[in-house]
Amino acid sequence: MDATTRELARRTAIEAATAAAAIAHEGFLAPRQITAKGHNDIVTEIDLAAEETICRALGAAFPADGILAEERGQSAGNSPYLWIIDPLDGTHNYANQLPFWCVSIARYNTATRQVELGVIADPMHGETYVAERGQGAQLNGRRIQVSALTDMQQSIIGCDIGYVQAISDRMLHTAVHVQPDVRRLRILGSAVLAMAYVACGRLDTFFHLHLQPWDLAAAWLLIEEAGGLCTNWRGEPTQLEDREIVAGPPALQRALVDRLLNLGEAGAS
Repeated sequence: MDATTRELARRTAIEAATAAAAIAHEGFLAPRQITAKGHNDIVTEIDLAAEETICRALGAAFPADGILAEERGQSAGNSPYLWIIDPLDGTHNYANQLPFWCVSIARYNTATRQVELGVIADPMHGETYVAERGQGAQLNGRRIQVSALTDMQQSIIGCDIGYVQAISDRMLHTAVHVQPDVRRLRILGSAVLAMAYVACGRLDTFFHLHLQPWDLAAAWLLIEEAGGLCTNWRGEPTQLEDREIVAGPPALQRALVDRLLNLGEAGAS
């Protein structure tokens, strides 16, 4: 990808994420139209409006690229690039007016199996995270890095529970057994936002067993470009189709993977 195309992709993704975030922010305190889309999973009219805004902007700038969006699914393209979109991560928080949710957009190269660009917009806190492969990670234009902490017992770690009962049971079981080894454990209700917080050092590590590609893509690149390490629960390099992630600064990340392995959780995945 040449410099001109890279800059166009960056600008388009930031503008699309900002526009979608503005739609969600404007409607945050309004009554919600909530629709069930599965057991314990919901969608609002804002998810749909934000996704439409993003897809329209990306499609206009990169008509040959494919799109994978949480609500509309996947559409094929003629290029090796795939835009991966979560128009509103943390919909349950949003629907209940809890201010922890965000918009996530990533550009994934299907040939190299690498995320090339990630943008996460959090309008409730006025924050936009951007990462480009090989160019580092930024928060509101300032370079960010993962935590420098190396002692797991002093760490604050994040996780999420999910909405699939079997996964929720395992995540809760794991959290209960990991918590005594750390200072605090936090559940934000938005996996993408929690991973962005790992990238800028607010959370030290994050783990989850069952994320979707639109949860993983942008945040995965953000953490790695901020100096962090991302693997599955067995310590193998993260892949988009894995669904699993253990993320954080390398020393803490490896310590958390070892703890999960000792629990026997990784072998059950």
